[in-house]
Amino acid sequence: MDGPQIVQVGGRGWDCNQYLVKDPKSNAFDMVDAGHGGDFDRVLANVAAVVDPKRVRTVVLTHEHLDHVNGLPKWRQVGARLVAPRRVADKLRAGRDPTSEMFGGRIVTLDPDDIVADGDHVHLGDRDFAVLETPGHSPGSSCYWDEHSGTLFSGDTLFAEGGIGRFDFPDSSLPALYESVLRLAKLPVRVLHSGHGNSPQGDAAARSVKASVTHVSQYHRA
Repeated sequence: MDGPQIVQVGGRGWDCNQYLVKDPKSNAFDMVDAGHGGDFDRVLANVAAVVDPKRVRTVVLTHEHLDHVNGLPKWRQVGARLVAPRRVADKLRAGRDPTSEMFGGRIVTLDPDDIVADGDHVHLGDRDFAVLETPGHSPGSSCYWDEHSGTLFSGDTLFAEGGIGRFDFPDSSLPALYESVLRLAKLPVRVLHSGHGNSPQGDAAARSVKASVTHVSQYHRA
C-alpha cells in the first residue's frame, strides 16, 4: 500500500517540524504538531500553498513542550479540532510544563477537543494511525504509527541517524526513554517523520531507528 501523502510545513530554527497529512477523497488535511506559534504566519502561508487552511480538520500533538503546542490557539481560530495524548492534555489544562518553564517560557492554557491514549487510533489523512505512548523525553510523549505503510511520526522520542530525545529535563526519564525506543525498534519503520531534522525513508529509516537503540543503550548502561 502506498504511504499517506505528507507535506512538511514548519520546522524553521528551533520550531518543531509540522506535517500536513492529506485525505485525497475529501481534499481535507490533518496536522501533526502545532509549533511554537511564533512562526505561524509563515507556516500558514506554507499550508495555504497546498490547501485552504480552513480545510485542516485536526491538529494532533506528539508531546507537551512549548515548541510543539503553543501554536494551538491559532489553529483553533482557523477552525481545527485539537487532539492531545492524555498526559499532554493535563498539562495544557493547567498551562504548566516544567521543561518549557526551564527555558523561560510557558505553554498555552486550553482544553483539547479530544483525548487519546495508548492503543487508540487517530485519523490522519485517509487512514487511522495507532497511538503509541512513548514517555521518556517527556511524560506525555506519544508517537503515531501506520502499519500498512510503515510510517511513524516519532515526535522527539527518536530522530534520523540515531538521534534520541533529551532526557535531562525536569520530568524526563532515561529508563522510560530506553523502553520507548526499544518499543519503536520492534516496528518495521519505512518512513520516519520526527519532531526535528530530516525524514529518512526505506532502509535509511530502518537504520535510523536501529541506531537510536544503540545510542540510548549506551546511556542506559552507563
